[in-house]
Amino acid sequence: MTAKLSLLSFTGICLGLLTNHCAEAPAPYVKGTQAAAGASNSTNGGPSTSATSSAGTTGATGQANTVGASTGNPSTVTVPEGKPIAVGSGNPSSTYGLGRGAKVPWIEFQAENGITNAAIIGPSRERYDANHIEAEAIGRKAVRLDKTGDYVAFKATQVANSLVVRLSIPDSSGGGGIDSTIGVYVAGKRVKSLPVTSRYSWVYGGEALATPNEPGQGQPHTFFDEARTLLTEFPAGTEIKLQKDAEDNAAFYVIDLIDLEEVAPPLTKPEGLVSIVDFGAKPDDNIDDAVAIQNAINSVIDKKGKGIWIPAGKFIVTTLLDDKGFSLNVSGMEFRGAGMWYSTLTGKKPTLSCVNAGGCKFSDFAISGEVDRRTDSIPTNGFDGSVGKGTTIENVWVEHMKVGFWCGSDGAGSATPPKDRSQTDGLVVRNSRFRNLYADGVNLDNGTVNSLIEHNHFRNTGDDSIAIWSYKGAMDDPDEGNIARNNTVQMPWRANCFAIYGGLNNIIQDSVCEDVLAYPGIMVGNLFNAHPFGSDMPMARSVSRAIPISKSVTSQVKNMTVIRGGGTFFSAEQGALKLNAEQGAVTDIEIANVDVIDALFAGVTFNTGSMKGIKLSNINVTGSGGYGVELDNNPKGTNVVFDSVKVLQSKLGVIFGKGISADNVRAFYTGEIITK
Repeated sequence: MTAKLSLLSFTGICLGLLTNHCAEAPAPYVKGTQAAAGASNSTNGGPSTSATSSAGTTGATGQANTVGASTGNPSTVTVPEGKPIAVGSGNPSSTYGLGRGAKVPWIEFQAENGITNAAIIGPSRERYDANHIEAEAIGRKAVRLDKTGDYVAFKATQVANSLVVRLSIPDSSGGGGIDSTIGVYVAGKRVKSLPVTSRYSWVYGGEALATPNEPGQGQPHTFFDEARTLLTEFPAGTEIKLQKDAEDNAAFYVIDLIDLEEVAPPLTKPEGLVSIVDFGAKPDDNIDDAVAIQNAINSVIDKKGKGIWIPAGKFIVTTLLDDKGFSLNVSGMEFRGAGMWYSTLTGKKPTLSCVNAGGCKFSDFAISGEVDRRTDSIPTNGFDGSVGKGTTIENVWVEHMKVGFWCGSDGAGSATPPKDRSQTDGLVVRNSRFRNLYADGVNLDNGTVNSLIEHNHFRNTGDDSIAIWSYKGAMDDPDEGNIARNNTVQMPWRANCFAIYGGLNNIIQDSVCEDVLAYPGIMVGNLFNAHPFGSDMPMARSVSRAIPISKSVTSQVKNMTVIRGGGTFFSAEQGALKLNAEQGAVTDIEIANVDVIDALFAGVTFNTGSMKGIKLSNINVTGSGGYGVELDNNPKGTNVVFDSVKVLQSKLGVIFGKGISADNVRAFYTGEIITK
């Protein structure tokens, strides 16, 4: 790349680690103010002493930094348009602002902001440590109830009749979890002994992909799970309290947060739907209903009916007639319930599919499985497989499964005959909740096109919460024309909040990533055997399809907030926003209007290989524990443009290249980095 040096702006460039010296780049003028040079060196780009400018101030901006990358202490940075809440006020969490994130019907209350007589623990970002359970809490703080009479209380700010508690209780000594209760008080009276469990938490083995609950592996994580209950309606101003009483026998309760919501009454069966109870299914009887549900589905198929009705209650799905053995295939019909708080499929195999015909309409029910570990050879997913054209998933709650929705059938094209060639086109997933999973939330795989993921909430997923993955190995075309917008993600414990792997014209926008245990908040990567990005895409397609190639080849990430992103994984420090060209070029990417707040290490990382046709506009990196921008493993830039990239309160400096000369850093991009 031929760079115009007069346009380049650098501050505190620390270079040349492979040769054990630090080369300083010139200090040009930034917005009329001379940028400081001379950031101090550090080992492998990790935290060390604060960078010192030529003026002798701390940090590249001349401001003292309160972020401790080693201690994990949050900075004093306020989320844009957020409303900081006083500890002990009992008030709800701050808002995200800027029109970002999902519109949800509940109010979230962080326990550390509650009224308590117990210990507030944290903040901490010490992963894989049972002494730092709060490191996986939202906001990295929590309240720990240890003894009888310990409580945390909140003041409802609106009418509500339901409660969700995110909490951690101990594992059993041999693994596999325990069951217990916690007291729920409304207006001073214990109204419920809420069942809680650790059967779906306490994963061991650190970064290991397999996730059995076996304490002998060490390095525990995934401490939290959720419990929910309906309550008698209570007005705004009512005190809601969680208390450990004598009958609540877990050794401790670490309370992260509660959600209070006014849940509407159950829906009634629409005309034309077939109820599963007419085929022998019975709610809440603890007997397997899988055969009855499948018989109901078969009846609708035979009579070309409208669809299936799941009334209120819990229905167990364990023994299936489907030849795959792991799904109820409702292709081409409606599958509806009385509401996600009322109608629940549970058991070992409550997986739904919409193979080949497409046009499924899933709505208003919950899938709450019994999956307690990740086994990738078994499709124990809430929804599984390609779903054809025009499928919708709305108002659905999925938890305790491996994946919320794996949209694809890996290897289908190589099977004889093909197992599933129903390319996903025009899928809509909205207003749904994906919680406490062992792998992805929603993964658009296998040539998904023209699909929309919006206003969904993800919490505690064990892999990417939302991924758009153009998996070349499936022998499908690349993903293109997909949009994920207005989604909120909290604490994925193994991978990213949001990811785009290859493909073209895919967009992630208007969303929020809050807290990541070990990986970036946003990843744009040529990884996992993906089709190339953008203009690098071959014109010839492996499978012909009716829709044309997208007019735009550019994928976009825009209007995003990443709070406390990044971590350590694969023996590397992961930036909060990362572009990774490990398996090929990252090409034709626009990233705009992104706020990166309190990154553990770098705010933005470019890693390895070729970066081509990339533009970053209005990027605000504030309070990073490492550098604002980092070039890792010698990436090569061609037409990489920085337009109003701002770095403030970065602990180690503004931009850094690992083992890269100052000239190569200057040549990587054109544009500027603003430091005030």
